[in-house]
Amino acid sequence: MSENVGTLQLNEGTVPEKMNLFQRLWNLFLNPKRLFAYTAKKPSLLFPVIVICILSLAAMLLTMEQIYEANVDVLYNTWKTMGSQVPMDQIQSLARTYAIGTVAGTPFIMVATWLVTTLILYLVFRLAKCEKGLKKYFSMMAYIMIISLTGQLMTSAYMYFTGAKTLDTMVTSIASLIDAGTVGNFVYGVAKNIEVFNIWTYILYGIGFVYTGGAKKRAAYIISAVLFVIVTAASAGMYSLTANLSNLYF
Repeated sequence: MSENVGTLQLNEGTVPEKMNLFQRLWNLFLNPKRLFAYTAKKPSLLFPVIVICILSLAAMLLTMEQIYEANVDVLYNTWKTMGSQVPMDQIQSLARTYAIGTVAGTPFIMVATWLVTTLILYLVFRLAKCEKGLKKYFSMMAYIMIISLTGQLMTSAYMYFTGAKTLDTMVTSIASLIDAGTVGNFVYGVAKNIEVFNIWTYILYGIGFVYTGGAKKRAAYIISAVLFVIVTAASAGMYSLTANLSNLYF
């Protein structure tokens, strides 16, 4: 904790006693250190969780047609592979039901993701000597999730207004500049994770655990970088496996 004494003293002198909802969002994007220092003193849960639910639901609603079409393709190809003859209108009806269920269930999935991710990262960042006490970390992580969901909403809006036909559309990542067929599925999966809002999120993990949790700065940033590499590699591997299986069966 000694290396953070100056930082924490600075926070005590610059963090306001009150911060309204708009100020919190402003600081999240432009001065996260101040927001996270405030969160350490006065953690809030309801507002960021509501924003998470709204953003995730809006992003899914914008891509509902693409979700429906993807479900139609999956159901058709699955039954075709199994040798079953299912009328197209039945497939479309079932695909629409799945799409509606997916959209409706998204806020609940995001809340569950927030809870699980917070618990996992809290245990990981204990290696950086972060302070005990979960409420402030739940608050911090809820705000950080707003960043990644903002990116998802931007991509969904792009897909909606341009009429993109695939859910794999990339807008703010390196993957938008390359082709999976040229570089291979694994490299493409890595490129998908080298994305503005994703990288921003991992940077905020480090900042958050320093200013909200009093973790050692160098250790917190190193852990964030290592987590990014591990998650990127795992995500790329999963993407590659899924793509290969899809090509094999469909």
